[in-house]
Amino acid sequence: MRIIFIGLGFIFLLVSCQSNDSDIPENQGMADTVDIETYRTDALQLYYQEIINNPDHPNYNEPEFDSEEINEIFNLIMAVYELDIPERDTVFAVHGIHAGCCNMVNGLGLEVQTDAPEIQNMVNGVMPTGNAQLDTILNAYAFDSVRLAYSYPDFPWLTLYTPETWNMIPIAHELEQIDAVLLTDLYFGCIGDGNNITLERNSDFATLTFSIGWGDCPAGCIHHRYWEFRIIDGQAAFIQAYAN
Repeated sequence: MRIIFIGLGFIFLLVSCQSNDSDIPENQGMADTVDIETYRTDALQLYYQEIINNPDHPNYNEPEFDSEEINEIFNLIMAVYELDIPERDTVFAVHGIHAGCCNMVNGLGLEVQTDAPEIQNMVNGVMPTGNAQLDTILNAYAFDSVRLAYSYPDFPWLTLYTPETWNMIPIAHELEQIDAVLLTDLYFGCIGDGNNITLERNSDFATLTFSIGWGDCPAGCIHHRYWEFRIIDGQAAFIQAYAN
């Protein structure tokens, strides 16, 4: 699969990447409540990142995510959340740090042959499109809408969307077998940097690192601050805080 970065006129800056150029203060004010259930989305994103980083991952070629693995990662986040220390409050209540959300789980960017009849039908919502292989994929993964790139068809990119959640890697492989699909992009319209959570885990322990970024974040953030936690046998401990 060929994955490329596309710069578009209509690129959407993700909330997690938004920041101004001033220094972020140590304390932005405690949130009244922290909805820990929202971190299930973070667990999915962290699991997806593991898959993307490892072509030998057992879930790499499976479109359905392993829900048990996602729940295990959520439990790691919960272990940090249940700590009664200032650093826990800093990452959850003060800064409200979530994982970056650049891995698309309900959409996929495509470069297409815009004059192909099946592409024209798909863009115009005509089903079946006339290409049985394409129709099978669209139906199997419930793709139900298309967003065209700015200046389409001169810039021949579009994004397919589905209300369901999928590992888009094998789906991209399937779509690339269609002659009218030239390229696929897993990160369509994703740029910049900002707040994030990263995960490293092995058979002995897991490490969750929460970070904030500031200073020209659409271009990648000039500054970052990190809080690192280690989880062993379901018990979390704060390791260190550092900046760069």
